[in-house]
Parts: sequence; structure tokens; C-alpha cells
Amino acid sequence: MEPEIISPGKKSVQILEFLELMLADEYVLAVRTRDARRNVYGRNVTGLRRLFREHCTYLDGTVVDLERRARSLGRLTPATFAHSMKATRLGVHNQTLTGQDEIIKALLEDHQSLICSLAGARRSRPGSDILDFVARLLDQHMEMVNALREWLQ
Repeated sequence: MEPEIISPGKKSVQILEFLELMLADEYVLAVRTRDARRNVYGRNVTGLRRLFREHCTYLDGTVVDLERRARSLGRLTPATFAHSMKATRLGVHNQTLTGQDEIIKALLEDHQSLICSLAGARRSRPGSDILDFVARLLDQHMEMVNALREWLQ
């Protein structure tokens, strides 16, 4: 018996493209956060590393969730750093970040970029099945931004 091949509709393709872009962004942010955790120093470094560890845990879970959702729509999405760096919409940090405040500001910029992408997706997909998922991601990134801003004060 031949397996039935289901071709995704236009809406599914749009959702899949969105998921793949978000996967690249979230993966790159997870790697950057993990690097920040390893390279940060300065005041209350233990507390900041704990915060970054919490962010890494959430971001890793988000990457796995995005991969699962993309695969459920029929596409194996490569989640490698090289592929994600080509596909990401996050800005490139050309300089080596050395200070605690520079690292936090770079991560803030990345989270704010993701918030803009998620807010746009939320407006453009009002009847989508993934609207709750997007809203949850948006809320989580806003919480991370608030935590990072508090740290800068």
C-alpha cells in the first residue's frame, strides 16, 4: 500500500515559511544567549548567568517546538547554525562584545527584533491556528526584554 502524500495548501505553506524564519531567529538567539552566558563578567555575574541560563532553557524549548511544528507540516527543517545564520532576520554583531552592558544591549536588540517580527505575524494571521503560539512567544520575549532592561539599571 502506497503512503498518501498530502500537499500543503497555501495557508500551510505560509505558516511553514513563518515557522522556518522563526526557527532560524530563535536558534541564533539561543546560541548568542549561550555565548553571552559563557563570556559575561562584571557585577553580580552569578545572577546574570542564572538569568541567561533561564533564557537558554526557554529558547531551547522554543527551538524544539518550532522544529516539531514545521515537521508536522511535512518539512524537515535544518536547525544548524550555518543555515540559521543565513536565514535569520536578526542583526549581525560584527564586533566582539566585551563588557556586560554591551552583551546585554546586543541581546536586547535581538529580542526586540523578534518582538517586531512576532507582532507583525500576529497582525497578519488573525485566523491562524498558530496565533496562540505566536502570542505566547511574544509575551515570553517581552518578559526577557524587561528582565534584561532591569539588569541594565
